[in-house]
Amino acid sequence: MHIRLLYILLLGAASVTTHASPTPAILDDGHDLNQVPAFNVTNFEASAMVLSNRNFYKFDVTFYNDATPVHCEAMGTTINHKLTSIPQTWCPGPGGSGYGGNGTGNNNNQSNSNSNSNSNSNSSATTGPGVSFKWTEQPDGSAALLIVRRINDKAADTAVYKVTPDCIPMMGDDIFRHQVYEGPENFSVPAYRSSESG
Repeated sequence: MHIRLLYILLLGAASVTTHASPTPAILDDGHDLNQVPAFNVTNFEASAMVLSNRNFYKFDVTFYNDATPVHCEAMGTTINHKLTSIPQTWCPGPGGSGYGGNGTGNNNNQSNSNSNSNSNSNSSATTGPGVSFKWTEQPDGSAALLIVRRINDKAADTAVYKVTPDCIPMMGDDIFRHQVYEGPENFSVPAYRSSESG
């Protein structure tokens, strides 16, 4: 539950270019909130596939200098050749999987449709260490990339990258028209640690 509240708080802050204070804040649900080193995202790609009902998201994320990058990727379903929201998805690979979701970290190729209620991607199942991400389309045409690094059952580092509508244009003509992420391929995202107090 506290990850959802933190996501909402960070999404609001992501649209403003400011540096947060490193002093801890206490959330209403009794969790401490502290700034941690930024998450470094590299090789970010997102696109609806031409002549297909699929879209994909993939990137690498590093949490501190000299750390091994964690590779994250997911596929979703689209009926209009646009990027669509995808549920929280565990990242496979070193440091990315093994806990939460279905316990295997192998739910990275889920389809996403309104009729699909895949329990493997349930955000309430995010316990234990691991890395996950979520892409959310916003009503104003923007999007948000949420990256969560679970430290343990009581602490998680969270970062939200806000994507403006001009960074996800429609490309191509006629039957080849599809939405593509055209923003920076490499970027840093301010991150915050939420932990249970007491």
